[in-house]
Amino acid sequence: MAHSSIKLPACANCGHTFQPNQPDEFCPSCGQQNHDLNVSFGHVVEETLEGIFHFDSKVFRTAGLLLFRPGQLTRRFMQGHRVSYVPPIRLYIFISFVFFFLLSYLGPHSQEKVLDVSEKNTLAADARNQQKLDSLLRANASLASAGKRAALTRAADSLKKSSGNFHLEFPIGNISLTAADIRSLPEEPTQAQIDSLIRSKGGHPSFLTRLSVKRAVRWRDATTGEVVHQLVRAGSIMMFLLMPLAALLLKGAYIRRKRRYVSHLIFTVHLHCFLFLLFSLWLGVSALPWLSSLADWLWLVPAVYFIVALRTFYEQSWGKTLVKSVLLGATYFLTLALCVVGSILLGVVVF
Repeated sequence: MAHSSIKLPACANCGHTFQPNQPDEFCPSCGQQNHDLNVSFGHVVEETLEGIFHFDSKVFRTAGLLLFRPGQLTRRFMQGHRVSYVPPIRLYIFISFVFFFLLSYLGPHSQEKVLDVSEKNTLAADARNQQKLDSLLRANASLASAGKRAALTRAADSLKKSSGNFHLEFPIGNISLTAADIRSLPEEPTQAQIDSLIRSKGGHPSFLTRLSVKRAVRWRDATTGEVVHQLVRAGSIMMFLLMPLAALLLKGAYIRRKRRYVSHLIFTVHLHCFLFLLFSLWLGVSALPWLSSLADWLWLVPAVYFIVALRTFYEQSWGKTLVKSVLLGATYFLTLALCVVGSILLGVVVF
């Protein structure tokens, strides 16, 4: 990397004096680079461009293995070929940042409040039920068969119970609050107001119940855009916490390979980096109507990639690899589902 040719006689950080005819690029005491920062703008541009192109060459080399040679990046990294590739954690942070940025950017940004959207959806479902009821009543009137008329009457009675009776409820502990109940509370309700509402519904005030009511009020005033942002933030945390668990699953599946836990963890990091890149591509493709059919096929790629990556890195037969990939895949998606639920709960609690 190009640097200024102007050298300082002493380290600007710790004051170490450089001896004549001795290396003076870095300070031997503190390690700081020895060059004058008072340089021209052209030199700064030159230095920046060189740093960018050097970084890009490493990124392209890493991306080529990650995308098109499953498992090979982890294998080379564990063999000691590390200087030519982006370190796993730095790679994960960069790619996950891009993915969650795209997810947040391409997601809904509506300023409509969540409670209003819920009410509209429930009213729309109620209207659809009413339309079905009207159709059944017209069909019933045109039938001569008593048996068919009786069957349609029972179906119409079932629809009547759910039609024309809008009632949106939110379960909180052992009570249920309606939209009107939540709207009745101020933006910052007192404990007395919360306890009064809980008792009016036949419940007993407790720490968790009070906290749930407070969160319901906060979500009442939240927009859909804020909700998406909160869930994305919680999801990024959960995905980061999922990797050590996934690595533990790999260690259990390949316990006889005598590999250290860190090798399974690096494999997991690289696998998640690929998934984030794939999902980023899926987000971009889904946003383009003429490529929507391609987005449907992208869901097949992770399964193929996972099998090939396992075969490449752990070097077992295709038969064992296929069996373990199915077991690991099922366990991973079960864990992922729990993490998704956890991320939603975390988003609700910390909002």
